[in-house]
Amino acid sequence: MKAKVISGILGALFGITMLILQFTPVFSIVVAFFTFMANFELLRTAGVKNKGIYALTSVAATAIPFILEYDLTQYLPVPTMIVFLLYVFVLVLMMLKSYETTRFEHVSMALVSSLLVPYLISLLIAIRDFGDFPRSTNVYLTLFALTNAWITDSMAYFFGSKFGKHKMAPKISPKKSWEGAVGGVFGNIVVNMIVWGVFYLLYKLELINKVMFPLWLVPIASVILAVIGMLGDLSASAIKRNYGVKDYGTIMGEGQGGVMDRFDSAVFVIGAMYAFLQIYGCIALR
Repeated sequence: MKAKVISGILGALFGITMLILQFTPVFSIVVAFFTFMANFELLRTAGVKNKGIYALTSVAATAIPFILEYDLTQYLPVPTMIVFLLYVFVLVLMMLKSYETTRFEHVSMALVSSLLVPYLISLLIAIRDFGDFPRSTNVYLTLFALTNAWITDSMAYFFGSKFGKHKMAPKISPKKSWEGAVGGVFGNIVVNMIVWGVFYLLYKLELINKVMFPLWLVPIASVILAVIGMLGDLSASAIKRNYGVKDYGTIMGEGQGGVMDRFDSAVFVIGAMYAFLQIYGCIALR
């Protein structure tokens, strides 16, 4: 319980910090640090020993937030797909050069750890800049993207520890229960409704602009993102089980694991949140 409380506090502090800094260059720097660490932890978990792969993927994972922040792809002399194919080609060459210690699964993990995961985390930048909204709405959307996974996880742990009897995936994550999952979804809805109410109150007090995100959409998005977050959590746990490790890293402190241990469900939620906003924008804003 103590570890979960500490994790929740750290998550809340991180969320508050991101809200304060999201419209400054520091935001992309912090995101880049997390993408760098996520890549490193995933490669280490997979048992990658090739230093060339570490070096190349570290550059790619760290660069992605800045590419999104400053739209750097517009300066490429060739299409982005060509750059991607060259990147894959170089990774394959590294595998062939060190085939005795570098396997195809290492290259596959490198693509996931240096491109997919960093891109999903970096979508925080795209969410922050989404639509022609007032700044208060962008703050709300960033908060919504960051907290859904952690609220669901904390609530699921609380309800599961109190009422959990039916295991959800005992071979992947023995402590997770169906009762906890239901409690996590319900708790996520309640908290998100309260947060929306706080923003609405601030608007009524004329402290911020109106949040252009309707109340009726909050519980729908909360349920969808909560379920996706739990699937992300289970997926990350399955990877750890496959490689026989307890935590991805130790950077968050004793008992807290690494960046991927804290961002496992958030990675999925951030990506889903961006997709949700794209769909909402196509339907409701046009």
